[in-house]
Amino acid sequence: MPDYVIPNLKNACRLLTHLATVGEGRSVSELANDLEVPRTTVLRIAKTLSGENFLREENGSYSLGGGLAALGMRAFGSLDTQNAARPLLENLTSVTNETSHLALWDDGRALIAEVANCPHPLSAASKPGTQAYAHASATGKVFLAYRFLDTLTTVWKKPDRVRLTSKTITEPRILKKQLEKVRKDGYAMDNEEYHEGVRCLAAPVFDSSGEVCAAIGITASCVRFTKKRAPEIAEEVKGVARELTALLGG
Repeated sequence: MPDYVIPNLKNACRLLTHLATVGEGRSVSELANDLEVPRTTVLRIAKTLSGENFLREENGSYSLGGGLAALGMRAFGSLDTQNAARPLLENLTSVTNETSHLALWDDGRALIAEVANCPHPLSAASKPGTQAYAHASATGKVFLAYRFLDTLTTVWKKPDRVRLTSKTITEPRILKKQLEKVRKDGYAMDNEEYHEGVRCLAAPVFDSSGEVCAAIGITASCVRFTKKRAPEIAEEVKGVARELTALLGG
């Protein structure tokens, strides 16, 4: 029987599995040594996977990329969190008349997993599989506040401290102060920090172990989502987040 195995494709699979196992970035030399594969072969594989967003390169170190998370969501479309969230998002969008979404944590970013679009012709919501910078997005701030407040500078690395608008927070000290308020209020906001003219609000979802496993958010134009509407929107979003928490045994 013919052997249809492609050696370097197999090595690529081994490389991805290895990075998932070690849970941290590795250099080309380290990967070559770990996998017992020639360095030039590892370099070609790493560069190719990085170009497809399956690996993330930072200062010569490679870690798993967001493209894998997007594929994973499609492969495991029946995940309990997403299935449970879908009808809740649709109801939230119906009540608020704004686009709502579910986000998961993915290697320093907020990954949009589910979206319930509003009927408005102009919408700034992202599609499922999109990664958002944590410091500038409401859902990302939820994760930073509840899971990484004490290790903020370690998780929020300098390459990710990009300024997207004039209102984007890029100083750790200022962001940490805001994240402390997020924990106090029970929700986070993005006040035109990601896109000019767009405001977002998100609340945490807890799993059975008490850890924040997801975030429920609303994205809308500042024309419709004024600052005066924040308390009203916050109550709706927090209510849905509590419902999903209960469904997940949190």
